[in-house]
Amino acid sequence: MPNATPRHATLYAAPLTFAHWGQPQFGAPTRRAYLAAYPTGEGTRHISDISVTGPGRIIVSSASDASDDTPFDSAVSDAGRVTVSAAGRVRVALAPHPTVLGAFPGYKAEAVECPPGTSDALLGTDDENLGGHVRAMPFCGA
Repeated sequence: MPNATPRHATLYAAPLTFAHWGQPQFGAPTRRAYLAAYPTGEGTRHISDISVTGPGRIIVSSASDASDDTPFDSAVSDAGRVTVSAAGRVRVALAPHPTVLGAFPGYKAEAVECPPGTSDALLGTDDENLGGHVRAMPFCGA
């Protein structure tokens, strides 16, 4: 009998500093559970990719697929914010009800990137036997 409780994604964040010789050093991680608002079917990867904008918006892609031949379903959502205090403390605040910025039935958007200096997100799909696509959408603004 399948488990009716959705399996959430876990988002980890930690402060990063560099030793004087250049070695990265991570501080204590925080973690937050995340459930996508869409898609929500069985087998959904609630976070398939993540991008953080300069002001700290957390933009995620979520995807679901049953096989290499479809059906696919995906979305890009505003998942919350990350902030860093002057003392270097990382705070992650995930939205209790994430805002779906774009839904893509029939496509499996698994990559999202918010390049600096633009409000556009670059989205990449991996539609298995149907190929892939790259598309820009205005999801990364303030």
